[in-house]
Amino acid sequence: MTIRQALLNARDLFRHQGLETPFLDAVVLLSACTGMDKTKILSSYDEELSREAEDCFHEAVHRRLSGLPVSYILRRKEFFGLSFYVDERVLVPRPETEILVEEALRILKEDPSIRRIHDVCTGSGCIPISLAAHLPKAIPAREVEISASDLSEDSLEVFRINCFRILGYALPHTVSNLLTSVEGPFDMITANPPYIETSEVNRMAASGWPEPRLALDGGEDGMRLIEPLIEQALERLSENGYLLLEGADSQAEAIQQRLYSQGYKSVKVLHDLSGRKRVVVGRKG
Repeated sequence: MTIRQALLNARDLFRHQGLETPFLDAVVLLSACTGMDKTKILSSYDEELSREAEDCFHEAVHRRLSGLPVSYILRRKEFFGLSFYVDERVLVPRPETEILVEEALRILKEDPSIRRIHDVCTGSGCIPISLAAHLPKAIPAREVEISASDLSEDSLEVFRINCFRILGYALPHTVSNLLTSVEGPFDMITANPPYIETSEVNRMAASGWPEPRLALDGGEDGMRLIEPLIEQALERLSENGYLLLEGADSQAEAIQQRLYSQGYKSVKVLHDLSGRKRVVVGRKG
């Protein structure tokens, strides 16, 4: 079978399944099975696949058709220029969350008082590990302590894998229900907590969605964890400390109001590349 035949066959199967990016998925999976980059794949249509590559691709296509995301099949996901290990124990990092990391780095450059950062509901660790990996270039003359926590011990195992793969050491981390087992004070707290409404998570689960419910379900209105997190963060932030929260577009106004009502100041909303309200930032006042 040629590369062209393999790609078109997979594309048609994925398209029939209703996948959003059928040809791209096929190219990425075939690239992983052949060891060829995407450019080489697309310029080698007439080359014959080896039996080993063909078998690998057939298995990968079958797993994609079963509902597994490409990231789970490949056991990796690119985020903020880094390659993270992911599996069914953690949420797959989304490009939208890079907005939070960008804002955290911007604040760090502007505010030299920030020395301690904690990430809540860390999952794969994409937020704190990305910060730790980029801080030496962003602010080379300053040491910043970064830690993380998550309710799931399974996700913290994935977090440790990514720490050693990307940083070469493990960031301080602990099992905690939000911030209940975490001591401050911190100058910045970041969080991408579960914020999808339970009814939507139920629909996703019924369709075979493979990501862990614990990382998705934010309760009836999606705010079940966000509201107590705002209160807990206030107790653990240093004066003028920052809270950076990711949430849904529909929740942004409610998060803003909650921050103001709890005494936060300088509250602002950041939009993702699709124009949706994605990250809300507030300072302890």
